Amino acid sequence: MLVKRSVATAIAISVGLFVLLDFFIQNAFIGTLKFVFVKWAIIVAAFAMVLGFFNVLIVHLNKILRFKQGWFYSIFLVLTMMIVLILGLIEGPQGSLTSRIFQYVLFPLQATIFSLLAFFVASAAYRAFRLQSWESVLLVITGVVVLLGQVPLWGALTTFKEWILRVPNMAGARGILLGVALGTLATGLRVLLGIDRPYSE
Repeated sequence: MLVKRSVATAIAISVGLFVLLDFFIQNAFIGTLKFVFVKWAIIVAAFAMVLGFFNVLIVHLNKILRFKQGWFYSIFLVLTMMIVLILGLIEGPQGSLTSRIFQYVLFPLQATIFSLLAFFVASAAYRAFRLQSWESVLLVITGVVVLLGQVPLWGALTTFKEWILRVPNMAGARGILLGVALGTLATGLRVLLGIDRPYSE
């Protein structure tokens, strides 16, 4: 077991270093090897999607056959999966029937789910705007200024709104993006150095 984990760790570190080196060193051999590794990763991801499809199918078929809670919805899920799969295999992803399914079924469902976010945002705003500390007071004042600044009635307020969006808001967004980038870098380094081994679990 230990030998298998060591081999998996060595392979992962070697492949990761070759892909990473291609960004810093212009070498034909490293570039070709990186291209091959990326192609292999795409193939593995495709097989993972196929396995995921069969896993979802088996779980929901088991739910239907045993009449577990929500089995009626599982019937719709399985039927939809099979219809879209068969249509996609017959006429391709750009076919007329497949496009209609995406246009008239999937897109309206996505719009419905996103429209529900408005209620969650309103609920979060109500909880955030309760004046319990100076941070919440500052948040309320900033929110009111930005909302009133959308109406082009007060020039000074519109200018102040633009400054809020351009300076403090942009600074916070950049700080979040920098934190995400550093976290991604740290996670990648932990995998490359063999500290985290998700591939051997």
